[in-house]
Amino acid sequence: MANMYGYGECKRVLIVPNVSKQGIGEFAKKVLSKFASLGVKCYFLEEDARALSMEDAFRFQDKQEQPIDCVVVLGGDGTVLHAVSVMEKIDLDVPVMGINIGKIGFLTSAEMHDADTACEMLYREEFRLSERSMLGCRLNSNNPTVEHKALNEVVIGKIQRERLIHLNTYINGEFFMRYSGDGLIFATSTGSTAYSLSSGGPIVTPGIKCVLMTPICAHMLFSRPMVLNWSDVVTVRLEGEKERLAVSVDGHTEEEISPDSSVEIYGSERVVHLVELEGSTFYRTLREKFLTYPGAR
Repeated sequence: MANMYGYGECKRVLIVPNVSKQGIGEFAKKVLSKFASLGVKCYFLEEDARALSMEDAFRFQDKQEQPIDCVVVLGGDGTVLHAVSVMEKIDLDVPVMGINIGKIGFLTSAEMHDADTACEMLYREEFRLSERSMLGCRLNSNNPTVEHKALNEVVIGKIQRERLIHLNTYINGEFFMRYSGDGLIFATSTGSTAYSLSSGGPIVTPGIKCVLMTPICAHMLFSRPMVLNWSDVVTVRLEGEKERLAVSVDGHTEEEISPDSSVEIYGSERVVHLVELEGSTFYRTLREKFLTYPGAR
């Protein structure tokens, strides 16, 4: 299974670890040693090298002077999302391979005990790339417009948990519906197996470009998730009582928005390429991670 996506040999990797995990320092050194034996140069972000007390590690500073071929994530899904956010900030477009040391690890490529094999397969280019679309989120207020990108989801939710919020939604400028409840989730097909799923949304295969709009604890008779076109633009406005709202992007960026603001959700041109190793498919991962009843494997 060869890499046919135009990326060159993997000679330089940026390692993004979950520095809060117990034993992550030793595991990072093990991965570093494996890559070194393959002739692969590894870099760490400044803050990660400092947190792991890896004074001798190469520090990533600039993608022009230090070109990166792949990002290797040591952690679970949250760490993959964090790495994607870092890549967005520095405009880095390379494949992402996750080695799972979390719980589910739905976005990762291999488990911790298979780390050596995963590193070898990455080096030998024995992988496929799964292209994942990202959502755009535009916050419009009296302040300058702020934009974010999300691989999984954008969540518009309340800050005061005991109060209902009422959100008016407009699709392509046309009023659609007023939602009452705890908020709304806007998810990609990749994010369909995350928060949206736990709120009653459907599972969508990653190759389908769509926007899922899933109500959170809706206090209304119609509370079905909606599957929208990738080209649709959804505008959300808070109308009525002046409640405080927050917008969360992939669980790692949260901003409070004022009552007179609006939030636009749209399909972004930005994509993420996740590494899939031999024997790994979306359906196998779905079966092994979620369908754990006897006989599912």
